[in-house]
Amino acid sequence: MFDTVNFWIDRTDISGSSTFDIVPRLSEITERQNEKSGYSCTGKILDYTVNVFENGISLHGSLSKSFFGDNLHTLTRKYTEEAIKKLSDCLNTDISRAKVTRMDVSTILPTKKPPADYYVCLGQKPYFERLQATQDTLYYNNHQRQISFYDKTKEAKVKGTQIPAILQNRNLLRYELRFTKRLNKQFNTDLTATKLYDKDFYRPVIKSWYDEFKTINKLKKQSFMTDNITTPKEAQAALFAHLLQQSGQSTIDDFLSELKARNVFSDRKYYTRLKTDLNKMIAVSDFENQSDLMKEIEVKIFDIARYAR
Repeated sequence: MFDTVNFWIDRTDISGSSTFDIVPRLSEITERQNEKSGYSCTGKILDYTVNVFENGISLHGSLSKSFFGDNLHTLTRKYTEEAIKKLSDCLNTDISRAKVTRMDVSTILPTKKPPADYYVCLGQKPYFERLQATQDTLYYNNHQRQISFYDKTKEAKVKGTQIPAILQNRNLLRYELRFTKRLNKQFNTDLTATKLYDKDFYRPVIKSWYDEFKTINKLKKQSFMTDNITTPKEAQAALFAHLLQQSGQSTIDDFLSELKARNVFSDRKYYTRLKTDLNKMIAVSDFENQSDLMKEIEVKIFDIARYAR
């Protein structure tokens, strides 16, 4: 379930006499000389960009691509161990004690409809900022983690990635949970490469991947709610709520951004109150009232988390 995993290998954890012993293993080498930091270089190995300094080595890339050649296949716990061993062999350096500085947990969900059709049903998430960057990409951001939903088929075509035969001509929704900062504090452990395939670490991480999705507000079905209408005012409110549901969460976000840009309210708490009130009109917590689209991916994500090994 891992994709991008970045590492830092401290000089004290390298068995060779120098960090630069790995340089002959790299391709596309670029050298630099800095008055303060001295000599350093950058190269490539497998899918990783490797920066070599006197005090250590950083590796930025996809552990899945380095092992499979693409990130369309799911990197299980067993394959994670093999991928780390493969990277160690290619570098001729044991990276088992390397510190993990970024970690993405992700997999592909084959869906009935194109991925973009599901975004309108995904609302706000506590402590995250929702951002639909493009028609095909939806983000939830905070200062330590990022959640990403995107159309993997379209991304693969843009990058020229060969889609496996079993996944061709299918809608592929990618759901990623990215741990981007202060990983040791988030997991309350010294997170090293070997922890990634430790069962006692791996399974709670997959559960977090599921839990983060679970706490996203799911939006109501886009249908008229007329059962409890008794006055014209209530009818107007029902119509307004229905139109909000049709236009989606991005309409609220855009409206609030416009109000803030024009400094409409003198008290900033009014923006928060308005956002809360509008979200209440379209948010739903009852699973039975969720759209069929949400039920579909909720079940898929639950099953993946339940059986992940």
